[in-house]
Amino acid sequence: MSIREATTVMAAAVVAIAAILGGAFYPGPRVVVGILMAVTLGWAATFIERRIDTEEWSVFGFIVWGVVAAVVAASAPLAAREAVAVWIVTWMLWLTARRAGEWSSRSGLIILAAAAVILALGVVLEAIGIGRMRVGGLLENSNVTASLLVVTLPVLMVIGGRRPWKFAAGAVIALGLVLSGSRAGLLALLAAAAVILPRGRPRLLGLLTSGLGVAVVLIWRFANQPDILAWFRPAIWLAVLRLWAAHPMVGVGPGGLVDAAGVERLLHSDHIGQRQFLIAYAESSPLAVLVQTGLVGLVIISVAFVLWWRAVGHNGGLSRPMGAVLATMAVMGAFHDLLTVDIVLWWWALTIGLLEARAAPRAAPAESTEKVLGPGAIRGLILSFVVLWGVVQPAWGRWLWRSDGPEAAVVSRTTRAEPWFDAPLEWRSRDLLRQDPWTWETAAEAIAISGRAVRIHPGAARLWSVQGMVHARVVADFGPWTDGVDVARASFSRAVELEPHQPWAWLEWARLERNLGLTDNAVELVRKALDEEPHTVRARLFLARLELDRGDTAAAREAYDTALRSARLRARLVLNAYERDLLSAPEWQIRELGEALR
Repeated sequence: MSIREATTVMAAAVVAIAAILGGAFYPGPRVVVGILMAVTLGWAATFIERRIDTEEWSVFGFIVWGVVAAVVAASAPLAAREAVAVWIVTWMLWLTARRAGEWSSRSGLIILAAAAVILALGVVLEAIGIGRMRVGGLLENSNVTASLLVVTLPVLMVIGGRRPWKFAAGAVIALGLVLSGSRAGLLALLAAAAVILPRGRPRLLGLLTSGLGVAVVLIWRFANQPDILAWFRPAIWLAVLRLWAAHPMVGVGPGGLVDAAGVERLLHSDHIGQRQFLIAYAESSPLAVLVQTGLVGLVIISVAFVLWWRAVGHNGGLSRPMGAVLATMAVMGAFHDLLTVDIVLWWWALTIGLLEARAAPRAAPAESTEKVLGPGAIRGLILSFVVLWGVVQPAWGRWLWRSDGPEAAVVSRTTRAEPWFDAPLEWRSRDLLRQDPWTWETAAEAIAISGRAVRIHPGAARLWSVQGMVHARVVADFGPWTDGVDVARASFSRAVELEPHQPWAWLEWARLERNLGLTDNAVELVRKALDEEPHTVRARLFLARLELDRGDTAAAREAYDTALRSARLRARLVLNAYERDLLSAPEWQIRELGEALR
């Protein structure tokens, strides 16, 4: 077995391990998978063929553009770094897999199929244990699970071996797909059947039977576990298109969708919390490419696909298993944003590459005679560093914070491990804000830490709000220093620009204006908070206090009575954490205002 053969099998094994470990979404497993990936791909880059094909360079061009888009957007550096690192790993896995020999390509596909059977069995056993469909699967959600299972079914066609074994594996994977509850997965399965079945009567009968089965399962799925997201997907798509229209050429940057989506929170007027839901995914992979890398990124990846399609045609055409795999990927990608879901990208890249290798195996090249520290080794070291820096280091920082924090002593250790990780800095800033009384030393530390947080993550509204609160506290405790007032106002202004539909930054800004004696400004800001979330009890009570300051007792009483009506909803309804926070207020505030209004 040659080095290249072993590398392909190692890559498939690492991706299979990542899937079985739950997708490596959590910091601990991600560190392990990242280290294994760095070693495997570093080894692959060391001994890979020197020649890189045109279609391969075009995909790498998209990755380079992702770096440019991240630098231009400059909103979420850590998220961008992780996203681009995931794309680089995906690209390298594809390069490695499509260069595999006959034995290694078959072995790699068997490893992926075996991992899919394990995942499917886990879904089946869990569904039996809880007595219902397992929406979520073993991975982050049901659609991640389905994205792996459905593309593996056509793979069984090209794996040699005994037919009963493949039939049993296919049955288990199909059952796991159904019990995962993924609607897109069922539609993708139907698309795969349309490609695989022979033309004529077999295809017609197969599609009718499959379509009827899918319809029955979908009706069962909606009846037993309805998903509100299905009805809001068009609204999400429109919101994503509006985000893209604001950044047409470059986009919001890789990994920047969550921060940018603050201005596009969907309105749920029938909820207590009208603006509680944030768009975390574009719910469509093409839209995700468009909004995160702009029109330029979409053009580059489209050109890369055309070049790849031509290369496949030149190498013997599209086989039925490859066509079925592409059909399933197209369906899953059309309804779900998988652009940053690394386990799906890695699994798909390996699957496509290994199927290419099976369809048109390359002649096994002679083993490299390069020196151990030659150019190949330099390539391998560079790629290993990129994987360690982009995948392992952020996971290591999060693992330290989750296992040891939150504590003040852990903040420094965590930020040394990952300087771009903002969660410890945000926690420390809020911890300092809770301390009473404040000293100049406390203020200086809070100013330094909150300022560092917005520098490493300038697209996060919550960090700008915290910096504004720190400087507002300095103004309240030590006097209206000009610099403190200006920085506080600028911070709150940036926070509400990034996240205009949440009431908290508006309220903190209003408190600053009241401390400066600008009551009318404070009233205007509180009313903006209430325009976004009318049931914010603390905002209503604060408005009542401000109206009393202005001498308008009637307006104050109206605000107070409205606050009490909203607060009573807390005991009558089933609420989530965000809605409970909206309806909460300190008892002393309610009591004091009630006495003042008698």
